[in-house]
Amino acid sequence: MKNISVVVPVYNAEKFLKKSIESVLSQTYQNFELILINDGSVDNSEAICNKYAFADKRIKVISQKNSGPAASRNAGVRNAAGDFVFFLDADDFIDSKTFGALIAEYDKYQPDLVMSNFCKLENNGKIINQKVTFIPDGEPFTDKIKILSKTDIADYVRHFLKHFSNHLISYCWARLYKLSVIKNNNIFANEDMRLFEDSVFNLEYLKYADKVVFVNKPFHTYTMSNNHITASMAIVKSDSLLHDMAIFKQKIVEFFQQLNADFKIIADINKEIGHALIHQTIIVFIRSCRQITKQNKKIVYNEIKKIINSDIFKESLLNYSPSKGNSRILPLLAKFKMINLIILYCRFKAYKRYGKIKNKI
Repeated sequence: MKNISVVVPVYNAEKFLKKSIESVLSQTYQNFELILINDGSVDNSEAICNKYAFADKRIKVISQKNSGPAASRNAGVRNAAGDFVFFLDADDFIDSKTFGALIAEYDKYQPDLVMSNFCKLENNGKIINQKVTFIPDGEPFTDKIKILSKTDIADYVRHFLKHFSNHLISYCWARLYKLSVIKNNNIFANEDMRLFEDSVFNLEYLKYADKVVFVNKPFHTYTMSNNHITASMAIVKSDSLLHDMAIFKQKIVEFFQQLNADFKIIADINKEIGHALIHQTIIVFIRSCRQITKQNKKIVYNEIKKIINSDIFKESLLNYSPSKGNSRILPLLAKFKMINLIILYCRFKAYKRYGKIKNKI
């Protein structure tokens, strides 16, 4: 029977942690180890982890100084002993049939990666199921199972560049990774990245994947808490963003070079990467501008200015091709370097999507 190493980074998660841990312990498929990485928590998280570990020998607690989710996942992988690695965030939870369903599909198809769909739990308590498409601008996938060949995976990566939220690439949770693939190819999360680390990890893994199975069931629940929103909307730091953009671009090109893609495909992919980078930068601008105060407005202004004046941003902007749902106004404002208008527009979009924050201007 295959064993699953469940890796959970934990940082100040006492509000959600018990539900997350219990969702693992309640699995119908019980052959797993649970590795809880206490990432320098200053609340009651470590005590909660230790309490569960004392009661269940399958649970291992590793405490470290605060180093971020990438470092926590890496620590979990280094200590994993299972056949598969399953990442779970401490504020999320999974259906009791998750492991059994994913293992069943693995046994049937023997893929290199098997993953499920997910749903979002909004702040108002509403659960929203996610729609997945495998064809650009196509209809949502409604069948139970999707099997992706090596060619399909490459096509999907290009689809992802046009529609950045497609989660085969965007997230590391809701899936079984083969630990042997990770360790044999030295695949670890880049601990210096803050924005694209999940995508880069998946791209590195998919280099060695010949078959992926997608299970169209929302076994994973992603909790969109207020704390989660705040964490994902930290003020933009230009050096960090530009660093991540460069690595992301490099890893996409490397992925296709390993497939021996011809020169024309690589050229087209560089254009698609440009679109993806601008799309994601717009999201970062919008989230950052929700955090603006009188005290930090100048800082945000200067960080945005540095980004839109960078070579990688200017080169990418030339390849931005907005489709339905993409912003058409912000790229124009960026092209003409109208930073104050960028801030006003982004703040409006942020308030509309996420709501205002008290005491902000």
